[in-house]
Amino acid sequence: MSGAWKLITTGFVCIIGAFATASSAQDRATAVPDMKVLLNNDCVRVQFHDVAVGATAPMHSHPAYVVYVLKPFKARILLPDGTQRISEHKEGEAYWNPPITHAVQNIGEGPIHNLIVEIKPAGTCQ
Repeated sequence: MSGAWKLITTGFVCIIGAFATASSAQDRATAVPDMKVLLNNDCVRVQFHDVAVGATAPMHSHPAYVVYVLKPFKARILLPDGTQRISEHKEGEAYWNPPITHAVQNIGEGPIHNLIVEIKPAGTCQ
């Protein structure tokens, strides 16, 4: 196989792999079937986000959302393209996230306990 053909083939395989990973991401309720939902209407879904020490919430997607931190945590955020970042927050913080597909690995010393309010993009809020 020529160098150029090998490069094209490798690039194509990487692109297909990226689409497969992105398209396999599910709504968090499907990826984590025992998640606790407190409210689910046309405007928002309010849920607890709990991840035990050392555990990982599998790849899933969120629309835009707000997080309220119930306990301090440190997590590794894994994105579909393989990039990673560390997320660390203190109890009582609130922060905004745009729509995202990710997995969350708890690398802290205690469980992650957050309240998440997802904003439904096609909601008919009044």
